[in-house]
Amino acid sequence: MGGRVMAKRDVSAIRTHLVEGEIFALTIDLGAPESDPIAMVLKDGYDPERWKFTGVKLVGVHTRRFRLVSVGYCRDLDEVRQKLAEHGTPAEGQWREAFRKAYPTPDKNGPIGFADSSWVDPGGYAVFPYVWTRGGSGFRWTLLGFDGLWRWVVAVSE
Repeated sequence: MGGRVMAKRDVSAIRTHLVEGEIFALTIDLGAPESDPIAMVLKDGYDPERWKFTGVKLVGVHTRRFRLVSVGYCRDLDEVRQKLAEHGTPAEGQWREAFRKAYPTPDKNGPIGFADSSWVDPGGYAVFPYVWTRGGSGFRWTLLGFDGLWRWVVAVSE
């Protein structure tokens, strides 16, 4: 009888959101203009003239595996990094743009941080890059507290 045959779709190929703890891969071209640490500042709408990048600027094309991790309430970014240590290595902030490209639709379940305080804002405060709950991106002071909604990107071993 002329029924319609439905093909099974590969859900992983169309997934737009991550499940916490799930391992995912990102590829980054660190020679691309959007991957430059100060270009990230400009892209987020800040005047980059008085910003500094104090970290090691990554170079080349890389693919790495990551996962999203929640660590609950933390007083500051130092406490976040201590709690993340048991889950992997916090991702360098330059990976934020590769993450946004791979997952352009926010899940609205909380902000996603890259616990890399290699940026210094015009006031002299250390800041780190993150993706807002509803999309977009920015930089946040490391000395502020973090509620349990924050998720963090950590690199995992192969």
